[in-house]
Amino acid sequence: MGDFLGTKAMAEKWNCRQSQISKWCREGKIQGAQQDKKGSPWRIPIDAQKPIKGVHYENR
Repeated sequence: MGDFLGTKAMAEKWNCRQSQISKWCREGKIQGAQQDKKGSPWRIPIDAQKPIKGVHYENR
């Protein structure tokens, strides 16, 4: 199992808003992002790449 960051830490890493990270997670734009159930915190792989416009991933 790899290392993960939350939306706040990833926002700092990518220099953007935490709300933007959450939105990208919900939209499936961050590969490997997952949450235990709807409403729980997102876990984002530490080595995830910042989304590219128009690219979507299946996060299941």
